[in-house]
Amino acid sequence: MKEVMALSEQWIDILLAPERDRLTVAEVCRRHGISRKTFYVYLARFRTEGADGLAPRSRRPKNSPARTAGEIESLVVQIRDAQPRWGARRIHNELVRRAVVGVPAVSTVHAILRRRGRLPEKVTG
Repeated sequence: MKEVMALSEQWIDILLAPERDRLTVAEVCRRHGISRKTFYVYLARFRTEGADGLAPRSRRPKNSPARTAGEIESLVVQIRDAQPRWGARRIHNELVRRAVVGVPAVSTVHAILRRRGRLPEKVTG
């Protein structure tokens, strides 16, 4: 929490520097190694949200439009549970044979199986 406060205070110092030190925004940005676009993004956050708006934000996307549909993931797991010896390639071919809409790539089927714990652990050493 102290780190967030320190970052917020640092940003406040940067945002106030042009007026306080009578410098151009470009000069302040150059001195602090940030772009003018970033400066103005943080300035807008500061004006609308105050110091709380300067806290670091997650860069994780809010959604994943290319993510495999839950129904298809469930079907992959269902096929694997019914046929435990089948691998990703065979399950992929079965989905194609069943004319499932939006069949994922073999690598995606493999990732689904790994994510859902349907693959044996790798033996190392």
